[in-house]
Amino acid sequence: MILTLKSNDDLRACRAELKARNLDFSDPGRARFWRLLYQLRFRRVLPPADLLKSWDVAHAVKILESAVPDRDTPILDMGCFNSEVVYALAALGYRHVHGCDLNPLCRWMPYWNKVKYVFADLTKTPFPDGAFGALTCLSVIEHGVPVDALAAEADRLLRPGGVFLMTTDFDATGRPHDIDPQFRVFDQSWRIFTPETLDEVIERFRLRGFSLLDPSTVDRAHTERPVHWNHQDYTFALVALRKSGGNGQAAAG
Repeated sequence: MILTLKSNDDLRACRAELKARNLDFSDPGRARFWRLLYQLRFRRVLPPADLLKSWDVAHAVKILESAVPDRDTPILDMGCFNSEVVYALAALGYRHVHGCDLNPLCRWMPYWNKVKYVFADLTKTPFPDGAFGALTCLSVIEHGVPVDALAAEADRLLRPGGVFLMTTDFDATGRPHDIDPQFRVFDQSWRIFTPETLDEVIERFRLRGFSLLDPSTVDRAHTERPVHWNHQDYTFALVALRKSGGNGQAAAG
């Protein structure tokens, strides 16, 4: 499965859907108690969830609910700092939600009584082999993540039949993006993927035994670039993959 964000209307519709399902954490007042604890401990404010990620989160949640219906299935969000998908999965009743991030403050994000946060490199996590039935990695791989190492770690962590879901910055038009190599996001580099470079990422996972979760849904042809940030115009792409083996359902337990 490959999807692309088409317009700002899509962003607004996805945020409305999250709100209707009580899965919207963009309001700073949401999880007020946890945010206050964070502020008292670190003397800094945890920002609200990013409205630009409305599309990523809404689609990730729907795909996981369909592909991983058992709420006992362990799920790991790779690159979890202030990731709304972690909060949404916990709110949906998934009982074994984990998150890892290079930011050590991730350990004190909201709902740490429900979500098990770990300070760790997402390519070298401390979890045992086959620990998870699903992995999410939203808006992470564009920030200097070594794809071969990520694919290897995803292969190690996932059970047969497990789901790997990622989103990234994307431009199907092939237009060049002149991004200052010194520009840093969370002290990491930034790139915008093209159809060719996104195919290269998918191929690295294919060599590890992954295939598209739904090969009949490949929608990445677009001309609109509704996201405007750091003097760049682009969109988002979502790729959902399944690890080979199993019976087509991510194992629970």
